[in-house]
Amino acid sequence: MFSLQIKPLLRYHCLFWFIIFALSVFSWTLDFFIWRKPDTLHYLAMSFISEAATMLVTGVLLVWSQYKINQHNFAIWHLVLAALLLTCIYIPLENALWLITMKNERFDLRFLISNLDSHTLAFFVWTALYLAYILNQQRHFRMAESARLSQKIQQLELQALRHQLNPHFTFNALNSVCALIEAERFEDAELMSEQLASFLRYSLSSSPDSLVQLADELAAIEAYLALQKTRFGNKLKVDWKIDQNVRQHLIPALLLQPLVENAIKYAVATQQQGATITIAGQQHNGQLCLQVEDDGPGEHAITQLGQSSGVGLTNIKNRLNQHFGTAASLVVQAKQRGFLVSIQLPLQGATA
Repeated sequence: MFSLQIKPLLRYHCLFWFIIFALSVFSWTLDFFIWRKPDTLHYLAMSFISEAATMLVTGVLLVWSQYKINQHNFAIWHLVLAALLLTCIYIPLENALWLITMKNERFDLRFLISNLDSHTLAFFVWTALYLAYILNQQRHFRMAESARLSQKIQQLELQALRHQLNPHFTFNALNSVCALIEAERFEDAELMSEQLASFLRYSLSSSPDSLVQLADELAAIEAYLALQKTRFGNKLKVDWKIDQNVRQHLIPALLLQPLVENAIKYAVATQQQGATITIAGQQHNGQLCLQVEDDGPGEHAITQLGQSSGVGLTNIKNRLNQHFGTAASLVVQAKQRGFLVSIQLPLQGATA
């Protein structure tokens, strides 16, 4: 919650009254050198005492208002009213001090409110500047808080997307293990379980809002494909077309795996002869271009994919938007034979 630090406030406070005193010194200097007034030094000393007392009194007001702000019990009218009351009490006392020290001057109560306008002006200039400082600090606090909340919301949204992803993949992988066990392929089931553990270790080791090197993502996909190879055998064929110079660039963790999973689900698993999955990556026009393509049913698959209850393309699009905004894009293209998903995102990393 919004609060004020007392040290910078006191620095600004002292600076203000130092400027006021400097103006008094300038005025008395003109009197001394131009008008040759004999009591100039006496008046200068009295002015210094007066400004020091004013600085002390308004300093008390400053500490009081700072305490009220930090207790979240402050309103602007509190400060304005307090300054007004302080002015009505302090200025007559200051004038009385001047009258007492002036020689050969008859004490007149009317003098207690003399120069009320000029004295009051200094108080209210101080009050206006102090209020401006408070409002400026509140504005900066709201901007910082808004940025912090925006970042927190973005992180929570990424976590929500990630929490959708892990159960989805784990459910499908465990189903595959169960299918192997039912087919009494126990060695394959054991191997698949080990590969599943390896892949989930990578999945859980990355925070929801983190970026990973493309090389690490591809290694995880290789583990995933090895996992699926145990199930599908020769029905699953993979063609890698990754340029070596893009492997060190950064992408959101587990960005490509759902696309590969969809290709297996709608191309490899649905065709007796299986399918080939092509995974490509290259740099083009200052962007990282990634593609996952299969030679499965194509146009027939897009209807099923759009109706899938899994994470799907919406999850990927949302994650790209959270990380890169409009700088990233996802394009889906269904062909007569095959299904192509293209992702373009800004280059990230030391080689970008």
